[in-house]
Amino acid sequence: MKTKTDAGGKTPQEKICSVRKTKIGGQAVLEGVMMRGASSMALACRDETGVIRLDTTRLSAKKPWYRKVPFIRGVVNMVVSMISGTKIIGKSAEVMVEEVDTKGDGGGMGWMMFVSTLLGVVLALALFIVVPTYATKGIFALAHLDYENVATQWVWLKSLLEGVFKLLILVGYMSVISCMKEIRRVFMYHGAEHKTIACYEAGLDLTVANVKKCSRYHDRCGTSFLVFVVLLSVLLMMAFDVIFALCPVSSAFLELWGTRWFRVLFKLALLPVTAGISYEMLMLLARSNFILFRPLKWLGKQFQKLTTREPDDGMCEVAIAAFNKVLEMDADPSIEEEHFPAPVSLDQYRKTLEEKHPDIIACVKGDTDWLLCVILRIKKEDLSNPKVKIPFGWLVRLDKMSERLAAGEPWQYVVGATEFMGRTYALDNNVLIPRMETELVCERLLKEIPDKGKVLDMCCGSGVLGITAACEKNCRVTLADVSKKALKVAKFNAKLNKADADFLQTDMFSAVKGKFDVIACNPPYVKTDVIDALDDSVKNYEPHIALDGGADGLDFYRILAQDAPANLKCGGALVLEIGFDQGSDVTALLQDKFDVRVVKDYGGNDRIAVAHLK
Repeated sequence: MKTKTDAGGKTPQEKICSVRKTKIGGQAVLEGVMMRGASSMALACRDETGVIRLDTTRLSAKKPWYRKVPFIRGVVNMVVSMISGTKIIGKSAEVMVEEVDTKGDGGGMGWMMFVSTLLGVVLALALFIVVPTYATKGIFALAHLDYENVATQWVWLKSLLEGVFKLLILVGYMSVISCMKEIRRVFMYHGAEHKTIACYEAGLDLTVANVKKCSRYHDRCGTSFLVFVVLLSVLLMMAFDVIFALCPVSSAFLELWGTRWFRVLFKLALLPVTAGISYEMLMLLARSNFILFRPLKWLGKQFQKLTTREPDDGMCEVAIAAFNKVLEMDADPSIEEEHFPAPVSLDQYRKTLEEKHPDIIACVKGDTDWLLCVILRIKKEDLSNPKVKIPFGWLVRLDKMSERLAAGEPWQYVVGATEFMGRTYALDNNVLIPRMETELVCERLLKEIPDKGKVLDMCCGSGVLGITAACEKNCRVTLADVSKKALKVAKFNAKLNKADADFLQTDMFSAVKGKFDVIACNPPYVKTDVIDALDDSVKNYEPHIALDGGADGLDFYRILAQDAPANLKCGGALVLEIGFDQGSDVTALLQDKFDVRVVKDYGGNDRIAVAHLK
């Protein structure tokens, strides 16, 4: 008779015998996981190239006495975890950093993390102590009860209601932040951290397949600790309410005890006590599965459903890397620390860039400073500051961007943005890069829009024409395009520039309703057989759907000539961008129903057709 085995190749008996307990704990961070063991700590983060980077630290194996004494150690560990956790998040941000240190002191991120932590503590105190107290007072007022002098038999109701509000706030807060993409990914890494520890404690090999099938809930999770603190604070406050109501205490004290602010201050003073007791509860529950403990374990598990998500394979790899490194360093004290690469100066990076990608330097005529300003988003005066350092995260990102530039991709797509009429617009290769000539079209468009007019930006692409009109003029703008992906970019740009606009996915005028004062359009106008002869940076990267105007380049102007009149008010105008040799052809198509005038660009080429409905 065969013995049934699990996916790890172990029989149930072998699995029970191979169960291992570990004191290794962890923390989810930005695109990574931190694991902490007895004498070491490892932070693993995945950079933008997909490489898992490790930053390790040796810890003192001998803990001070106050981190060993029951109840006291819980309070100390809470404070230490908050401080070290903030530093770890700041360290992980080095891999994903968005800002370059222009002061050279490395303090920008540190101050930001300090302020963020301080604000977080203040917000937590307000949400979980002040708000429940005042909300309970409001409930008492609705029930026509005196919050300050509630009857003895109802005194415990204060703490009960405050506890209910605390739990509701906790659930609501975690549910809301989990909807944010970045926080949701942190919660997925949180799940990977738990699964990795559970996999090790189950005696399974630390592989992605084994980790993914393990539970994402863990008895030593900080979420359970937080729930226990809230629950215990409610029970203690209820106990004090009953004791003070039944025991002989002075009326002056009872009056003081009933006031809102005294209760708030008392809860703050009680916080170290609840933290100390909650920590011991957490450790006890982690060591035992006694039947009376199971309800508390179940409660912690329910809240962990909010702070953990199922991780993907890559996240499990990161958590495994951190865990294995801690196991390795704890077992071998001779293993040295390793850290993320240090920031480099601008001069160092210039030399590296020129050595690795000389073709980039040629394409920008040797102006590496320009390249650094655009990509790093720093001011020109910062380039001469020897203290300016490029953090590790940007070095990784710059290498990727440099390779794309070297391949011939336009820098606007590489940096994902461009400037148009003094505003910043996001770009990707689903939309055309706005040209300087299009700014002339936009200037003409703004002159044609009446006060409180209605404007249709047909073939809107990134939305530069319509969004500029919405920002500059008191008008209602509709941005229309056949491409769903282009409209997504346009919507983002409207939000970025705080423009009020409507959006419509349509094949030219097929879904357009209503009449407009002005219709602006920069349609595809390149002849089909000319596209292959365009510059590589255009034909290889810009969307052909936004370039190809048919055999003679006039397909979309024919549609405009035929369908635009039905969607224009009397005397309404068309403002169109045209090819440098298309003035007479476009005029011929429009002149039956429009009075047409062709406007030239700075080079003396036909560029804009302004047509007023007859």
